[in-house]
Order: sequence, then C-alpha cells, then structure tokens
Amino acid sequence: MKYNILVVCFFYLLVSETSYAQQAFTVYNTVNSPLPDNSVLCISLDSLGRKWIGTAYGLAVYNDTSWTVYQTVNSGLSHNTIECISFDASGIAWIGTQNGGVNKFDGSTWTVYNTFNSGLTSNYVRSIAIDSLGNKWICTDNGLNKFNDTTWVVYNTSNSGIPANYIACIAIASNTERWMGSVNGGFVLMQDTAFTVYDIVNSGFPDNTILGIQIDTLGAKWMACPAGALVRFYMGLFSSYNTGNSLSPSNSYDAVAIDSLQHVYLGSFDKGIVKKDGFNFYSYNTLNSGMPDDYVGSLAIERTGVIWAGTSSYGVVRFEEALFAGTPELYTPSPVVLFPNPVRQLLNVVLPGPSAQSVRIYDLTGKMKFEQKISDSTNRILQLNISCLPAGIYFISVNTGEKNFSRRFIKME
Repeated sequence: MKYNILVVCFFYLLVSETSYAQQAFTVYNTVNSPLPDNSVLCISLDSLGRKWIGTAYGLAVYNDTSWTVYQTVNSGLSHNTIECISFDASGIAWIGTQNGGVNKFDGSTWTVYNTFNSGLTSNYVRSIAIDSLGNKWICTDNGLNKFNDTTWVVYNTSNSGIPANYIACIAIASNTERWMGSVNGGFVLMQDTAFTVYDIVNSGFPDNTILGIQIDTLGAKWMACPAGALVRFYMGLFSSYNTGNSLSPSNSYDAVAIDSLQHVYLGSFDKGIVKKDGFNFYSYNTLNSGMPDDYVGSLAIERTGVIWAGTSSYGVVRFEEALFAGTPELYTPSPVVLFPNPVRQLLNVVLPGPSAQSVRIYDLTGKMKFEQKISDSTNRILQLNISCLPAGIYFISVNTGEKNFSRRFIKME
C-alpha cells in the first residue's frame, strides 16, 4: 500500500517514567507527542508493527519514530471518535467510529459506510472482525452486520436468535464459528446462522455484558466482563476469576489480550493493567508502577511482548514488563473512598489529596455519564447528586493532574 502522510511529527519524546519503573513505562500524551487526545479507546497493530491508536478526537499511527494523525479536518475520516480498528488480508484498515459508521482506508483513499449510503444499521460501531474469506463482522449498538464488500446482511433480535442488539465485541474462531459479547444479552456463539446464548439465567454465566474476547491457542475463550471479572470458556465449561474465588485484584475488566506465552493481560476499570500468570494475578496500577491511570480500556501486545495500553484520560502507555524494576502487588486499594455504596442519590467522594482536579463517572460500556470540576481543592470530601443516573454499576475516576484513581459503585433506584 502507498501512504499519503497527512501529518507527520518527529519528536524527541519526553518520557514519562517513575522511580518504580525506569524504562518500563513510557507514556505518550498530548503534551509530549502528537497524540490528538488523551482518551484512548482502541489500539491495533498492523503487519508492519505500527500502532494504530484510536482516540476521542482522531486517529494516530505511530511507527516508533514518527506520528501520523488523521482527523476530519485533514482527511476523509468521517468522525473523530475512533472505537475500533481491524486490518484485512491486504492490510487495508477498517475503522469503526462512534457516530460516523465504518471507514475503509487503504493508505490514500477513504471510503465511508454509514446508515445513509449502505446497509449498516448504526453509525456507532463498537468492534470489527474479519474472517479468512474477507467477510467483515461489524458490531454495533443496533445489531450485527456482515459485509462481504458487496452485500450487507443484518442479524438482530427481530430476525435471528441474537439475544441483544448491542454487540460489544466479536472473535472469529473459524469461517463458520464466531463468538460475541453483548451488552445485557450474554455470551453468544454463532455457528453459520444459528445462535447459542449463555447468560446468567440459562447457564450461570457471571455477567450478561462482555466487553472483550480473545481466543488462545487451545481454543479457550477469555472474556473481559465489567461486573463479572474474567471468564474462561473451554470445552463447554465456564471458569470465573473474581476477587471472591481467585487472586484477581478486580471484578471489572473491559479489555483482554494474550501474548505469545499465553499469558492473559486485562485492561481494568480500577486496577490498571492486570496480568494472569497461572494462578497468580499481578496489577500494574497508579500506586505501584509508572501507570498514570487505573482505567485501561484497550490493550495490544507486540510480537516482542511489549504491551500498549490505552487509558481513559492519560494517553497511551508503552509497557515493557521485562524492564519493570518494582514488584507488582496482588492487590492495591484505591485511595479514593466512596460512601454510601450502594447509593441512591447523594454519593460522597473522599478525594486522594489536595491535587484532585475533576471527577468523572463512567457506565459499564465505558461511556462518560457525568463530569464535575473541583474548584476547592482544600475540601477533601466531594458530594455528588447522582439521582439522574439510572440504577446500575458505575465507575468513578478522580483526576489529580498526574494520575487517575478509580472506584466502582452501585446506583440503586
């Protein structure tokens, strides 16, 4: 492919490190790099090893030396909020956006598929997977779309056995077998056009929402769940790893990646990067490492084992675990304290210190539902009226200017 470089910036990058990590952690943000926004929603690696980083305000491609930034103002990109990126056999990028449909980009030409010019059922595209036949399986909040470059086929609750229209993630096991995670609909197997659903009611599956799926070399499916922690499905059996039955430091995961040694890495809402190695779990978070944010929403792993993590507010992190000089803890409590929890209307937030700048609340899908700036930093307790939020599980993130600390809470009716 030929690439027309729209924006290329060469940088002597400022490396954000701590005494815990030395060169283990490198943070790229809007201050020390051309990254267009510090909220990183997805990361994908192409066949050349370039990092395609989707943010809330544009797409960045980084080749370890230079950056190329694509936004609606300088390219054919249809929307600046990038939710997912996949590559077909020709290396063409298929980019899912939050409100601009699917963008096909071959390095020079942009082609946009949306609800107005194609059979796409929603412009909010959460995940894209491509099988060996070249079929694009496009997950939206309004059904599953299959596109073979000519024809669109839609699977939704009215015309198929799919249990929910909001499909958050998909993994391809073969050209006839696909595994999907839905929002509030459970875990779904699609064989040809038949659907099998595993949920809380019919199988004891621990969470009806699954935000990430990866398949290991044995064929086991590993799922990141926002309320049900980590789940493994192999040979018809589920294994759940949560704070009650394992050394998992969190019950709230939204991204999963597997390295060449079959170690499972997780992006968590509240404990940074979590690694499962055998029976042990290790947390690299804001209190024990160079991680700037406890909320990690996306992961990608290079062939060399280098991990790339997208954070909610502090950019993208390059983590070389072999260089980590500290000792990751099995469990580290967040300095943010919430009470009461569960809560109906007034939530009290004990801030981690006088440097606290803002508070954000996210739902289980990672969407920000509430934000409040902190004007009086001497007041260590902030009271929030959250009566406008519907009942459910949420995550609160406190920004101190240097790090993000997160906690989970339950909103009752």
